[in-house]
Amino acid sequence: MMKIKLTAMIVAFICLTTTNVTAQGLIDGFFNKKGEANLSLSYSYSTYDSFYVGKTKVEGVPAHNEITQDIFNFYANYGITDRLTAIVNLPYISSNGKGNPDPINGTTEQKDIQDLSVALKYNLHNETLKHGTMTYFAALGGSMPLGYEPTGILSIGNGAPTLDAKLGMHYKNNGGFFGTVALGYTVRGEADNNFNLGDGSDFDAPNSVNTLIKVGYSASIIYLDAWFDSQSTSKKGIDIGGPGFFGNFPETKVDYARVGGNVYVPIASNFGINAGVGTIVDGRNIGKGTTYTGGVVFKL
Repeated sequence: MMKIKLTAMIVAFICLTTTNVTAQGLIDGFFNKKGEANLSLSYSYSTYDSFYVGKTKVEGVPAHNEITQDIFNFYANYGITDRLTAIVNLPYISSNGKGNPDPINGTTEQKDIQDLSVALKYNLHNETLKHGTMTYFAALGGSMPLGYEPTGILSIGNGAPTLDAKLGMHYKNNGGFFGTVALGYTVRGEADNNFNLGDGSDFDAPNSVNTLIKVGYSASIIYLDAWFDSQSTSKKGIDIGGPGFFGNFPETKVDYARVGGNVYVPIASNFGINAGVGTIVDGRNIGKGTTYTGGVVFKL
């Protein structure tokens, strides 16, 4: 019984170290049983004092020198059927700069609810192999910004609605070791141009391709994983300080490669705790930050 409940709760906590960059972490290869629901509450701390201006890493974040973020995240999932899981995610982010006010929005702090994200994940096919099981899955989701200011280095998001599709496969052997690979494409809409920059038109945020690779171990007493994820934006984006840039941050190319890991320990059949870390190892128009996360997971 503990093993069944642990697998369902793992689904709820895997996303917790990824909230500040992308909702990609919402999708993985684990599925809830029909009627199973999980709720996660987490806190993350992120800091960076170097920044990729275009592809060039510079010491000291432009204007702000150093940025810290406090991230409070709510996540829930529900098994509509054994094959279909629904997901909801909602983060609150407080972002603080330690230098001069942002040259665009004139602040040294931004705090607000970021994006409401929802997704559906479907188990396309299970294949029983000699030493384990392969699951092929697909997911469709989207996010909607909830009114924060998208213009500026300190902004907590790009302010554009998104539609995201993913395909993946997840292998788990009989001993508990697993591996997941997923590939996705994100379509972004327009972000508000609240400062009437340029010709005053709203900003056209670039689309992106996302990848995820994860390996780990899942047992009744512990869950461990190590992961790599990346984002590569479309050619229509621009670089900070490059041609076409006039403070239109939502239109910048935001690329990154990131690595990290998680550990989860069940305390009871319906409750567990986790910790995780993720760090950006390469990027474009993004802070070179590290995020530390702790959270609790409840099975309802």
